[in-house]
Amino acid sequence: MSLSFYEVPPRTATTLLQQRVDRLRASMEWAADAIDSVVRDEVMSTIARCDERLALGVEHTVVALAGGTGSGKSSLFNAIVGRDFAQVGVARPTTSDPVAVTWGEADALLDWLGIGAAQRLLLPAQPEPDGVMLDGVVLVDLPDHDSVNTSNRDTVDRVVPLADLIVWVVDPQKYADHALHSAYVKVASDHGQPSLVVLNHADRLAAHDVDVVLGDLERLVAGEGITGAPVLVTSARDGRGVAALRAEIAAAASTRTVAAEAVRADLIAAGRALERALARDADPVLPDVEGLIAAFARAAGVEARADAAAAAASGRQGAVEAPLGASLAAVEQVRLEWVDAATAGLPLAWRLVVDEAILPAAALGAEIDSALAAGQWPELDTGASGSTRRRGSVVPGARSRRARQAAQAVRRRGRDAIRAVVYPQVVEPTEMIHQAYRNLDELTELD
Repeated sequence: MSLSFYEVPPRTATTLLQQRVDRLRASMEWAADAIDSVVRDEVMSTIARCDERLALGVEHTVVALAGGTGSGKSSLFNAIVGRDFAQVGVARPTTSDPVAVTWGEADALLDWLGIGAAQRLLLPAQPEPDGVMLDGVVLVDLPDHDSVNTSNRDTVDRVVPLADLIVWVVDPQKYADHALHSAYVKVASDHGQPSLVVLNHADRLAAHDVDVVLGDLERLVAGEGITGAPVLVTSARDGRGVAALRAEIAAAASTRTVAAEAVRADLIAAGRALERALARDADPVLPDVEGLIAAFARAAGVEARADAAAAAASGRQGAVEAPLGASLAAVEQVRLEWVDAATAGLPLAWRLVVDEAILPAAALGAEIDSALAAGQWPELDTGASGSTRRRGSVVPGARSRRARQAAQAVRRRGRDAIRAVVYPQVVEPTEMIHQAYRNLDELTELD
């Protein structure tokens, strides 16, 4: 015998995250009706964004410089790159096109970001003059978020959620800008998006004033809920802090986790949105399946037929094979009790989802009747054989044993037929809804 082997793809950060996104998608498809339409649309958009980002892999880190007019963002971008590529000054507000520099080829990723060929610069993936390695970095200079050109703001709104790391660039005069903090920084914090904060134009401040403004900025950032994000001081004019900023970006990219963390942050945000559709600390439990089958067996006359078989086997005169078939009301009642038990403790919407997932009572009753009518049933055993008699007398306990065996054979035949219907039409759909609930609940616990 010869053995054959096949290669199993490694469980990379991309594949692990993709599996989680796939579970979220499947859960949303199963439980769509249990989720508010606004939340559902938000989560499905998140899934699409994660799919697109993961399809490109997490080997590149998209670093976006975002800020307002006068923050010196584009000058800082050029200082990081070490050459003039981004437009600066009054010319920039006239265009809404972001520009990007990549260390290593990343055309597919830039296409996804919507950055045109004329706005791209490819640099070799080699150490910078200061020894910093920016291999895998995609550095994007965004238009000013507060530009008079509304298309600029639209571009910022589109690209910021796609970035793996946001560098918020502020200046000493507008570092507390409400529009930036409320519309962008706070949202990034809520989504757990990795961030750096940079106080630029430090050359315009006295040393003491730098410390005062920096302290106030750190307070504001902490107030937005961004914890652990470095707050740096830079000056694109005299180069102060640029090396430190470049090193921070390189360190983030070298771990190859920033892009993965950005996707994970998206999933966390989706989980927070889903919390309203879930019950706190609820864990759906599958009801007793064999009890369900037994209930349907009673409703369909299987137990009555088993009793008749036992009576005939024990020699009781006049035993008649009981007819099979469940009334719609009986099937409805058993089905209703299953749905109630399967959704105990869950929000009402989930009860409706389970109710719609399993077969309706009329169709379920028809399938059970059809399964019971198919195939052979054990014949009634009247016990006429002489094998159980000894010298004209009945062997003690033989009739009761025969009666018990006859009933068991009929009961087994009927329940097996019902089981073949109930599992695919009731049990498995319920299990899928339960798993969907658990998957969504698991997402709410990510942090």
